[in-house]
Amino acid sequence: MTESIVDAVAPSVAAPGAVSPRKVFWATWFGWMLDGFDSSMYGYILVSALSELLPASGIEPSKANIGIYGGLLFSIFMLGWACSMVWGWAADRYGRVRIMCWTVLVYSLFTALCGLATGIVMFALFRFVAGFGIGGEWAAGTPLLQESVPENTRVRLAGWLHTATPTGLFLAAAATLAIGSTLGWRGMFLLGILPALLIAYLRSNIPEPEHSASRKQPSVAALFAGDQARTTWAAALMMACIIFGLWSSNFWAPTVISTKLAAAGATPAHAQEVGAVAGLITNVGTLIGCLLVPWITGWLGSRRRTAVLFFIGGLISVVVCYEVAIEWLDSLVLFMALLPVLGFFTNGVFGLFTIWLPEMFPSALRGSGSGFAFSMGRVLGAAGPTLIGALAARTGSFPLAISMLSLIYVIGLPLIALAPETAGKPLAK
Repeated sequence: MTESIVDAVAPSVAAPGAVSPRKVFWATWFGWMLDGFDSSMYGYILVSALSELLPASGIEPSKANIGIYGGLLFSIFMLGWACSMVWGWAADRYGRVRIMCWTVLVYSLFTALCGLATGIVMFALFRFVAGFGIGGEWAAGTPLLQESVPENTRVRLAGWLHTATPTGLFLAAAATLAIGSTLGWRGMFLLGILPALLIAYLRSNIPEPEHSASRKQPSVAALFAGDQARTTWAAALMMACIIFGLWSSNFWAPTVISTKLAAAGATPAHAQEVGAVAGLITNVGTLIGCLLVPWITGWLGSRRRTAVLFFIGGLISVVVCYEVAIEWLDSLVLFMALLPVLGFFTNGVFGLFTIWLPEMFPSALRGSGSGFAFSMGRVLGAAGPTLIGALAARTGSFPLAISMLSLIYVIGLPLIALAPETAGKPLAK
């Protein structure tokens, strides 16, 4: 029964070996890019959406309430992501391509439904399910790429895969600038249905990796047995730190800018446009970071040393951007000039984990292990946005709240030593 349900997306897949590694890379890259587009759109239109949805639900759309409910909705979205660990198990059992198609279908449909929400509860439900779909991209897409390309290009292509996310963020910001005022926040969410167009291409052109087919599926309990248990938990806790750090820092930049400009008398449309520009600037740094990660890991010769570099850089960049530039110096110009550095460290670090995380698990557990680590990381990291909203409401300052929570990178440093060093080793079979 389960097999027939999973098969419903499409009846056939291209034969193994029928496509080039380049085509596999671009297919997974576009899936991630559209994922980034859908997931980041909320940050640019948060104020507009909540200004309408909160009164419709009987709640005053004050600055404090927008901060509290905005953070809560971020966390609900991330909890949906967290529940997506089931996609990793399904990708190991039913195939990488097949499950990737399902994830694309779910996140595109429910992102579009957000544009039809009539109240805050309905909106939260749709955001939760959209997050559930988006979370499956990592568990299915990353193993698909790593198992489908030659070893001599695997690290480079895996690192570059994460360039898709900032590209999606670029497009979301550009779309907000170009047509956001015309479409409104509802129309912007309705654009989220576009990724569904990718499904037919994936199912008809991309094969399952040969060595991932027809293998005996071990119990998920194997992730928590023996030496593998230490690896699994180290991976999950490291992911928690970088997810907490990301969603508690640079995704708040548009909101910080919009609220600051609105308080200074700017129109909501102008504040939203400047916030979108900030998103574009931030993602320049993210894109550079993702492009350079394969060379940085090669230069340092260690996944662990690379992680230390990004964790320390993440802490410093958050404090300098928010606490120094905005809180102490009250300079939007300096803040926006520093945003590429923030993006480089807090989001570029994910380029490292598209390389490192799948290397930590054998092939039969790669989807389950990667999916669990990323999803459990989201469970713990989901507290970040809610804490930001609550702290900002209490202190009256988004920048101060964000700077305080950047200490998560300090907590993460000892965890790096617990993870296995995989540099120079072939992908485990």
